[in-house]
Amino acid sequence: MIDTSSMLVLLTLGAVPIAWALPRSWAMDGIACWTVCALALLAPLSAVWLLAAAVLTPVVLQAGDRVGFRSAVAAGWSVVLLAAFVYARLTPGLLWVGASFFTLRHLHVIGEWWMKRLPPPGIREHLRYQLFLPVILVGPIHRIENFNRQCLRRRWDAPDFLCGAERFLVGAFMAFVVGGWLIGVVARGARDSLAGLHAFPRLWIASAVEWVQLYFVFAGLSAVALGASLMIGLRLEENFNRPWQATSLLEFWTRWHMSLTNWVHDYVFRPVMALGRNAFLGLLAAMLVIGLWHEFSAYYVLWSFWQVLGVMATRLAARWMPGFRLPGRLAAGLGPLLVLAWLSLARPVIDSGLQFIR
Repeated sequence: MIDTSSMLVLLTLGAVPIAWALPRSWAMDGIACWTVCALALLAPLSAVWLLAAAVLTPVVLQAGDRVGFRSAVAAGWSVVLLAAFVYARLTPGLLWVGASFFTLRHLHVIGEWWMKRLPPPGIREHLRYQLFLPVILVGPIHRIENFNRQCLRRRWDAPDFLCGAERFLVGAFMAFVVGGWLIGVVARGARDSLAGLHAFPRLWIASAVEWVQLYFVFAGLSAVALGASLMIGLRLEENFNRPWQATSLLEFWTRWHMSLTNWVHDYVFRPVMALGRNAFLGLLAAMLVIGLWHEFSAYYVLWSFWQVLGVMATRLAARWMPGFRLPGRLAAGLGPLLVLAWLSLARPVIDSGLQFIR
C-alpha cells in the first residue's frame, strides 16, 4: 500500500506537465488547482483549511490596510492560524498534511505586511504561493518575494529541466531506498546485536542512527521538492547545505533545515533579542519554537534546552580558547562526529530525566 508521502511525491510529478501544457500566464494557477485536488484526495480537511486560509489571509490583510489597527489585525489572524495548527497537532487521528510548513508561510506573509516590507498580496497571487504542491509535504518554507520573482522569470530551459529531474530522482532514492529501507535494515540488525547492552548506550546509538536516517529521508524529500520545482521552472530556497560537514553545533544549525532556521532567525530570534537586548533569550525562544514546531511535548521542550546548552557551550569554548584550532583534517573528521554525538545524546539524557521525574 502506498503511504501519503509516496503518493504526494507521485502527484507532484503531475504538476510538471501542467506547468508546460497551460499558457504561461495560467500555469501556476493550474498547479494551484492540481494541489487542491491532490490534497482533497489524500487529506480533505487539509485541502479545505489550506484553501480557506490562502483566500482569507490576503482578505484580512487588505482589510487591515483599509481600517488600520495593523498590529491587532496581524496578531489576531496569527492567533487563528496558530490555533488551527495546535488543534491539528493535538487531535488524534487528524491527518493535516503540510500544516507545519504552510502555517509558517502564512505567518511570514503576515509578518512582512505588519513590518510594512510588503503590501498585502492579491488573492490570486497568494493562492499560487500557498498552493504549490512540490513544497507542501516537507518544504522548503520559501518566501513569497522570491517565489513571485521566480514566477516572473520562469522560462523553458532544457538543462535546468534535466538538472531538476536528476535531483528529483536522486532525492527519491535517498528518501525511499536509503532512508526508508536500507538504514531501516541496518538499524534492525544493530538493535538485535546490541540487545544485551545497557539501555543508555543502546538508546544513544539508536538515536545516532535515527539522525542519519532522518537526514536521508528529509534531505531526500527536500531534493524531490526542489527538483520538481526546477522542472517547473522555479529555483526555490535550499533546505540543506551538507550538514554532515559541520564541525560545530552552531555551524550545524546553519546547514540543517535552513528554510526553518532562517524563518526562526528572522521572526523569533531577532525580535526577541531586540526586545530583551539579550542574545541568549533570542536563542532560547528560537529553539523552543523549533522544538514545539516538531511536537508539542515535554520531551521537545527539554530538547530545545539541550540544543541551547550545546550552542552556548560552543560559543564559550571559542571565547575561552580563541587561538585553539584542530588541524584541518582532524577537525573535518572529528567535528561532525562530535556534533552527531551531541545531537543523539539528547534522547537518552532526556528520556532518563523524564523517567526520573515520573
